[in-house]
Amino acid sequence: MKAKQWFNLHAWAGLFVGSLLLITCLSGTLATLSHEIEYLSDSKFRALSHSPNIDFTAIENTLAERYPGSQIISILRHQQSYLATEVSLKWQQQFLFVYVDGATGQWLGEGQWGRVSRFLRNWHMNLSMGWTGKLIVTSLAILLVILVFTSPIVYRQWWRHLLKKPRQLQTTNRSSWADWHKLLGLWSYWFIVVMAVTGVWYLVEHGLQTAKVDHYVKPPATVSQLQSNAQQPRSSATIISAAQQAFPSLHIRAIQYPTKANKAVMVLGDNNDILVRLRANKVYLDAASTDVLAIQKAADLPLVARIKDTADPLHFGNFAGLGTKLIWALFGFLMTFICVAGLYMNWLRVKRKQPSLLKWFGIMGAVSMLLIGYSLLLTIQTFSVRQAPATVYSPVLGITQSNN
Repeated sequence: MKAKQWFNLHAWAGLFVGSLLLITCLSGTLATLSHEIEYLSDSKFRALSHSPNIDFTAIENTLAERYPGSQIISILRHQQSYLATEVSLKWQQQFLFVYVDGATGQWLGEGQWGRVSRFLRNWHMNLSMGWTGKLIVTSLAILLVILVFTSPIVYRQWWRHLLKKPRQLQTTNRSSWADWHKLLGLWSYWFIVVMAVTGVWYLVEHGLQTAKVDHYVKPPATVSQLQSNAQQPRSSATIISAAQQAFPSLHIRAIQYPTKANKAVMVLGDNNDILVRLRANKVYLDAASTDVLAIQKAADLPLVARIKDTADPLHFGNFAGLGTKLIWALFGFLMTFICVAGLYMNWLRVKRKQPSLLKWFGIMGAVSMLLIGYSLLLTIQTFSVRQAPATVYSPVLGITQSNN
């Protein structure tokens, strides 16, 4: 291909659904820092003590006192110790988030399912449009791959311009926008590659899920064939103790109770593995007897399952504390600006020949804008909707606490 053809391919990939790509970059960047945004917005999201330990007994006692008759759905301690521990609770047949200090169990506040992190996650992940929305978002990875491949070809001898000072940005000066577009693109190239690779994986994963192809490890037979138990489920502290004995190196951060008596309770945590989701290391237990049914370790996962558990930390930078999240957010904003600059540069280039903004934007541009508006309204209407499960196989707090 000739240089002009490579340039046209690069421009096409950036303009095809440029506004949608821009919004996806922006929403993903904000989602990376969504819990920090919540932290700044309300004191209930802030842990009082930054100890990595979790006192499950204290948490249950606090919940039993404030919400008698409630049931724990799950407890989650975030990787960042400055964030409050959150408890998903079934309270008066409704879903409720309760925020506590993980180390002391002190009550910090409560809230519903809808919050900043949920809004941004729904919008970024699938435009709040379910299967169709996820296909649209993940398909943008193909455009990113084209942009990653064509950029070094279009920008010849790019290595000579890594330290080149760009011109002062001027609203109507296309060359100044081009300077910033190229320079920021060079310094953000590694990040765009990461987004393209993880985005392609999400697209592949969506296809596997649609085709109902198993690509993650199934729980062993001891878990799937668990029989219903007439006994009452045990307290989280008792279950955590049994899990810790079975998996001593696990730094426990979460417990998830099942919705049925023949399902296992899961205890999840970290085990000094690099780039894995919380669910990669877990212990399955019988909620009534606390018998350990199975242990899953990230180190033992097959390749595809390991990729699946690595994609999210790599995509959002949530694998090494606040530092990596800030780095990911910075380059996410730069990537967003690169999208803005690319769109605006193209408009400045063609506006003399095509002064109509609507004609320049084209059919796909109009469709993208309509899709963005529709998805935003849909997210506003649906992001706070969450029903409590009909049943939860967990202790009724304040009533059956004596069952330890």
